[in-house]
Amino acid sequence: MFRSLSVLFFLLLAAGSAVRAEDIPLETCDRIPVVQVNISGMKFLFLVDTAATSMLNLQSFAHGDSRTVSVTSWTGTVRTQAQEVTVADLAIGRHHFKDLRLPALDLSAIGRGCGRKIDGIFGIDLLGKLGATVDLNTHTPHLQVDAETEQARIASLHEQLMGCEKAFNRADEVAFADCLDPQVVTFTVAGDFYGRNAIMEYYRKQFFRHDPPAQISITTRAHHAIGEAVWVEYDLQLTLGNEIMRARGTALCQRSEGKWRIVHMHYSTPPGEGLQAQN
Repeated sequence: MFRSLSVLFFLLLAAGSAVRAEDIPLETCDRIPVVQVNISGMKFLFLVDTAATSMLNLQSFAHGDSRTVSVTSWTGTVRTQAQEVTVADLAIGRHHFKDLRLPALDLSAIGRGCGRKIDGIFGIDLLGKLGATVDLNTHTPHLQVDAETEQARIASLHEQLMGCEKAFNRADEVAFADCLDPQVVTFTVAGDFYGRNAIMEYYRKQFFRHDPPAQISITTRAHHAIGEAVWVEYDLQLTLGNEIMRARGTALCQRSEGKWRIVHMHYSTPPGEGLQAQN
C-alpha cells in the first residue's frame, strides 16, 4: 500500500513568476564571435566556440599546475599537457561561475589570426550550463541566456521539496493537493491512479488519517533537467506506526506558470527492503 506514496515527495510549490532571458551582446574578431567576461573583477576577451570546451590562454593565465587534460574541439577530444588554473569567479552578464578549473594552453595563434588578443575560449560546456544560444542572425550578434540556470532550477526544487516533506509529516492535505498536476498519473501496488482527486483520496485513507501521521524522509540521488521539467531519482523512507518501508524511484516534475507539479511517479522497493516492523 506504500507504493504510490512517493508521488507526494516531489510535490513542488513554486513561488514567483518566470524571468525573461538575458541578452549578452557579442563582439567580433575578424567575424569570429567573442564576448567580454570578468574574472575576479578584471575584463577579458573570450572566443565563443560551440565546438570546443572552455579553456584559457596561457599568455593571460600563466599560473597553475602542469598536468594532462582532455581538450575538445571540432577535430575531436585529445589528451594534452596544459596548465590547470582555478578561476575563483568568472562572470558573464549577470551569471557567475565559481571555482572553475580550466586548462590553460597557448592560444596566441587565434589572436594573430583575427587581430585581437584572445584570453580564452568560452566553450560548449559553459554555454550548456548557462542554457545559452548564439544568435548571429541579428544586426548585433548576442548570446541569449536562460534567466534561470539549471543549477538554480535544481536549487528551487530542493527548497520546495523540503517544504512538501514537512507538509506531509504534518498531514497537510491542502498543500499536497496543490502540488499535484490535475492529470497526475501514478502506478502503485494498490492500483493505478489517474488524476489529482483519485490519488489524494487514496493518500487520505492510507496515510493522512493515521495518528500519529505517517512520516517520510527523502534523499535525492540525481536530477536531469529537460527544459521546464526535471526528472528526479531518489531514495525514500516512510514510517507508519511501528512499520518502516524503504524504496527507490523516479519522478517527473514539470513547471507551468511558475509552479512545479508532479506529473508522473513510479518507484519500487529493493529486494529485502519492503514493509518491515521496527525493532
